[in-house]
Amino acid sequence: MMCFELDIPPCVHDPAHPLHPPPLDKPLRIQIEGPLVAVQKLLPSIQWHTDPLALVFPQPAAHELAKLTYRVIYGQDVSPEVIGDVIVRDEYLGWVMEEIPHR
Repeated sequence: MMCFELDIPPCVHDPAHPLHPPPLDKPLRIQIEGPLVAVQKLLPSIQWHTDPLALVFPQPAAHELAKLTYRVIYGQDVSPEVIGDVIVRDEYLGWVMEEIPHR
């Protein structure tokens, strides 16, 4: 599987919004959506659990996807000494639920 790069376009406002890019000292909430196949191309070596009867939270790839997004937005890696620098709080797994057979 080919590895893709995460692309986050620059701010569409001119001049850029005061929070673009976001300052490091302000918590940032990011929502990443996409089909599983697209996310797998960003992180091809990390498995997603797709068995709807044995889901885990967060998915193993979720933290890696969050770290990748942080690196692209801030231009640096997550700071392990900063508690809460990156936290996965939610996952939309509707695509997994579509796999459950109707009874």
